Amino acid sequence: MLQGCASSTKQSAVASIPANLVEPCHELSPLNGSTGADILPWAVGVVGKYNDCARRHSALVNAIGE
Repeated sequence: MLQGCASSTKQSAVASIPANLVEPCHELSPLNGSTGADILPWAVGVVGKYNDCARRHSALVNAIGE
């Protein structure tokens, strides 16, 4: 009797992961300038991109952990 053929397999969690969770994070734009007028909008953009990436990464970790 072949026991390996009779075992059931669990469906892979990878198949049910939403496509937006496996997209790579956005590349950061270079900082051009050294004044506050240059740094502030750049920093706000970096923080926004980081928060988006971190949120998707956390959701991906949770989806895989289920």
